[in-house]
Amino acid sequence: MRKRVWALAMAAVMAAGLAACGGDSAGTTTAAPQADVGTGAPQGGQAEGGQTEAAGGASKVTVIIKATDSSYWQTVLLGAQAAADASNGQITVTTAGPASETDIDEQVTILENAVAAGPDGIVIASISSEATVPAVEDAVSAGIPVVTVDNKLATDQYTQHLATDHYAAAATAAEDMVQQWKAAGIDPAGKKAAVISADSGSAVNQARCEGFADKLQELVPDIQLIQTQYCDNDIAKAQDAVDNLILANEDLVGIFGDNNHMGDGIANSIAQNDKAGSIMAYAFDSDDTEIAAIKNGSLTGIVVQDPFGMGYDGVLAAVAAAKGESVEHDIVAATTLVTKANLEEADVQKLLYPGK
Repeated sequence: MRKRVWALAMAAVMAAGLAACGGDSAGTTTAAPQADVGTGAPQGGQAEGGQTEAAGGASKVTVIIKATDSSYWQTVLLGAQAAADASNGQITVTTAGPASETDIDEQVTILENAVAAGPDGIVIASISSEATVPAVEDAVSAGIPVVTVDNKLATDQYTQHLATDHYAAAATAAEDMVQQWKAAGIDPAGKKAAVISADSGSAVNQARCEGFADKLQELVPDIQLIQTQYCDNDIAKAQDAVDNLILANEDLVGIFGDNNHMGDGIANSIAQNDKAGSIMAYAFDSDDTEIAAIKNGSLTGIVVQDPFGMGYDGVLAAVAAAKGESVEHDIVAATTLVTKANLEEADVQKLLYPGK
């Protein structure tokens, strides 16, 4: 059923101006149709404990993303809104989030406001594994189901966790990198590879970096891993970091970025330094810059999740739990390694362009 509503949901959401990289002031996102917008607190119609009152009868779910400046997180919102659209008025969605993945305190405030408003359910992609735990536990104690997506929190008091195995998924990039070196006639033994990270404090980013590095060293024991470069989730900083690495290391043959912003910066640097084909570069998640970079060779591949599906399924799980239905506590979401070889395949295109 989900796939059948993608096109309709995308058209409706895009018509309302939910731009891929859009975002307004820190603390809010641009609204999707039928969504109450603000600091994440649904307006009215709620009884204590997350139970929907008779007025309207719709289940109200607040969806809080990591950052409004990322097309990846905007796609999560598209999926959440699609779930509401498919419910024929039985679900309404409020969307919110800080401007950047570095705005941990702002996200905590948004979550606290949402809990205080008493929605029927909350879906959150938490920036921090620790900072949002008290508010999440407060919500669950108050009878409000909380579905966490992407980042796993340092608590078991959540309704459902829906996420990628980031460590294992990143390892697939290392495996493919080794294959690409072989195909290009590059012997990586004794040469260098680098990891470009958006955030040193995120458990998700750490798992991705470790998964890539551990697998690469397993497959190529003599590879030299340059110390991880942290770039504050800033594309320009990532590009500068890669520029410097290329300048200082003539034997650099591989780079991994742990999210799409890092992927954008890596791709820009490789293109400007004319290193496509001689440096194999991979990143996590997708956006238009990365897709174009795969086509022109400045990125070799990207590990793609299903953010649309996470938003969609997260909302449905929150509503089901609010109605007293049993939901699975932990779900591992699938990922796909996208390269030039499979970029045009139909299933891959659905992941890259949800709703089309």
